[in-house]
Amino acid sequence: MSAPALAPPKYEIFQIVSPDGGNKVDLYEGQFRVISFDIFENILSPFITGKVVISSSSGAALDDKLNRSTSLKSGLPLEVGCKILIRIKTQLGKTINYAVENNDYMVLYVDKIFTILKDSTSESYALSFRTKVALENEQNRVTHRYNGNIATSVQKIAEEYLKLDSSEIEVTPTSNEASFSGNQKRPLDLIIDMASRSTPANTANPGYLCFETINKFNFVSFDKLITSEPQFTYKYNSGLVATEESKDDSNNFKVSSLQLVKDQDLLSQIRTGVYSSKSIFFNSLTYSFTEIDISVIDGKLTDDPKFSALGNKYKTPSILEKGFKESKKIHRINTKVIDIGAEKEKISKNDANNNPELYIAASNTRYNIMFSQALSVTVPCNTDLSAGSTIKIIFEDVSSEKEKGPDQTRSGKYIVQALRHHFNGENSVTSMTLIRDSYGLHFTKTS
Repeated sequence: MSAPALAPPKYEIFQIVSPDGGNKVDLYEGQFRVISFDIFENILSPFITGKVVISSSSGAALDDKLNRSTSLKSGLPLEVGCKILIRIKTQLGKTINYAVENNDYMVLYVDKIFTILKDSTSESYALSFRTKVALENEQNRVTHRYNGNIATSVQKIAEEYLKLDSSEIEVTPTSNEASFSGNQKRPLDLIIDMASRSTPANTANPGYLCFETINKFNFVSFDKLITSEPQFTYKYNSGLVATEESKDDSNNFKVSSLQLVKDQDLLSQIRTGVYSSKSIFFNSLTYSFTEIDISVIDGKLTDDPKFSALGNKYKTPSILEKGFKESKKIHRINTKVIDIGAEKEKISKNDANNNPELYIAASNTRYNIMFSQALSVTVPCNTDLSAGSTIKIIFEDVSSEKEKGPDQTRSGKYIVQALRHHFNGENSVTSMTLIRDSYGLHFTKTS
């Protein structure tokens, strides 16, 4: 038995506006019917995506040119560039509001249309949509040069080229600086490139993420996500699940389905340089090469005291420690042309402009470790959950003495990598991919 999904959503507003803004159709005027609505977020996606499936009769829209009722496709017309204005009131969590007509960032834009069914009396379409951030990214190229703190530069790019207001942007401050030119790159391509070079203060966790959640554009560090307190606690219990007759809200925080997608892969971790790597850098100005070795045996990477983890402190397998003791091991070789910035001929190991030891070797480790475990879970719809949220899951222990507590290895903190809020005529659920870098209930923090 699984925890029940929440009741169907209430569409307070659901309209589709023609590309030129001159015509629109309304759910509450009976011009179409919503079969399902899905909105997606992902910490690896810089903008929100989604899909809505609608159906209508042959006389759903008025064709002004011919002065007759016709199909949505012809009468609206239903084309790419249409706006979707939607406001959804949910049972649990904040209202999803993309129905602010005078704010281009508070509506959704149709970018693809798929015909599902079309005959003489009815039609059904699947509409793929994006937010304004995606459209601005494709229309703009960065031409300016930026100097100084990376977080400050990213904030400027988001405001100048993505046209975002400062209140719509969340940026984790960076401790390092960079001098770089836009070189006609798309703004999101440039921001994502700078994410791998960014380092927050007082940490061994270089590496940032660029992603959009509902009403917010994020440039945040892995470290911030890892050290955040869990926003919600969910329970997974395969045998004892609350019934629909429960008088409290316990059903709202039960995992109704769970699947293990990925567990740690030792060979993959070795190949990606989690424990040891050599980075070779070429300076195109001086034609010189620099080599930097970084390894757990030097107290770096996962053995750094400031390396934060969601679970217990990450440990190097004994088989690898034995190999390190026998000889110097290099598991991965990285090559990179150094970004020399504005005028500098040399970049030292401690140069604030670019510290290659951090943003190449250590960031590779952080990215690979962070995605080493993955779960797919479904819970009752909760729109307060978003990509990047930190949650706790308590697993029932596989033991005959369950009263002694939950599973101490699988239980603990997870980060929401991706989610889908799904709404249809019968219920609403939130499906998530959760990631984790280590096992156990305890976690470390930077200090």
